[in-house]
Amino acid sequence: MIWESIYLNGAQMKELDTAAMRLGTSEIRLMENAGAAIYREVSSAAPDGNITVVCGIGNNGGDGYAVAYMLKQAGRNVTVIYTDNPRGEASMYFRHLFEGLGGRLLEYRADSELCANIIIDCSAAVIDALFGFSFAGKLSGDYACLTELINSTHAKVISADLPSGVYADGGYAEGCVLADITCTFSVNKLSTVSYPSYSYCGRIVLCDIGVPSEAMDSIRPAGCILGNEIIEYAQKRPVNSNKGTFGTLLSLCGSPGMTGAAYLSAVGALRSGVGLLEIVSDGETLAVLKNRLSEPVFAVFSPDEPPPREYNAFLVGCGIGREYDSCLGEILKRQKHTTVIDADGINYIASHINVLTEMQGDIILTPHPGEMARLMGCQISYVNENRTECARSFAMEFGCVLVLKGNRTVIASPQGQISICPAGGSALAKGGSGDVLAGVIASLAAQGMSSYRAACLGVYVHALAGDRLAAEWGEHGVLPHDLPREIGR
Repeated sequence: MIWESIYLNGAQMKELDTAAMRLGTSEIRLMENAGAAIYREVSSAAPDGNITVVCGIGNNGGDGYAVAYMLKQAGRNVTVIYTDNPRGEASMYFRHLFEGLGGRLLEYRADSELCANIIIDCSAAVIDALFGFSFAGKLSGDYACLTELINSTHAKVISADLPSGVYADGGYAEGCVLADITCTFSVNKLSTVSYPSYSYCGRIVLCDIGVPSEAMDSIRPAGCILGNEIIEYAQKRPVNSNKGTFGTLLSLCGSPGMTGAAYLSAVGALRSGVGLLEIVSDGETLAVLKNRLSEPVFAVFSPDEPPPREYNAFLVGCGIGREYDSCLGEILKRQKHTTVIDADGINYIASHINVLTEMQGDIILTPHPGEMARLMGCQISYVNENRTECARSFAMEFGCVLVLKGNRTVIASPQGQISICPAGGSALAKGGSGDVLAGVIASLAAQGMSSYRAACLGVYVHALAGDRLAAEWGEHGVLPHDLPREIGR
């Protein structure tokens, strides 16, 4: 069985393997199925030419011996290069089968120059079966030499379970394998769904190796991967309804130099179904917005006067600059409904972090990595290297939903739940895309959706809209103002 909507960490993968064998699935059967899965990908990606399989001493090496045997059986020209004799009986079983067909076996340290030439000159595919999900530490000695050689070949590089040197829990060792294809088994790991290690995996193929469904019963996944089923959160709108049925969103966005941010967040909110949008801002900004938008109601912002009508969610920050720094803290502390804080609102929070602990309603923060670094008081590089942990720890510490934007956006709940969005690409890497997203999430919250669900659904449909538009216009040609209409669809 495969589990497409979750991912596990390294410790949970060990639990899954143990549970599978406890339930009667033999190690040989798992290895055979893993080999067959890799065989299918090799046959498709590299149908002709010679193949080199680089095997370590553990079960990952056993997967390599299994696929080498199957490829040799199919008449392919296969060489196995190994670091040492296999540790396990199952690995040795498939090695003997390969030898029995006259397969060529070379020990790397016995003739490293010959092995190096074979890897570099390989014409079809190099199968990386040195290390799997249990790898930790650094690459050194023969292993570092072999991963460097694998990265030097012009052949397709296909990794078994994970590229060697990549950690299951994210991150990677210096010199790790850069795969063209990663055949990961049964379930994704953090490293196959999130940066920075995700970038070393190439095209990821989730492979069924026969782990029984019951093996997952006692394992709580490390996180979720958003998919089309998330759209079911947006329930069908009742026929007998009115604008009050779908909530009111209050938006404090925009300033004279950044009216576009207010406009984009507004259209994102409106296309996502909110019943009524009220925009408060300065008079100059409102004058521009009134010429572009017909649907919202408008009011000049006053820090001392309450909004003219009741509302169900509050959006603040898109394009406000530093216009409201003198009163923003008190405004936020008064909020009893879900508050979505974006852009300049996050920059304010970064220097007034205690405001978060004094707010009354639910909070959703939507930072990009630079804003996240300011919130945490760390370097952007640290955020990019620890995306899920940064999001999780901040969300739990401050009791908020945290949307860490970027490719493979991470959504974290106050309880430590993590979801990762696999959709979205560089079409969204343009100023204004984040404003649309903030409006969508706030709109969903105003309609009564829980903060975490609103964030997950908003992120997913925003990313999916980017992908669909990119298919039509190309990633260069998509503009943020194209997104709301596609999101509505």
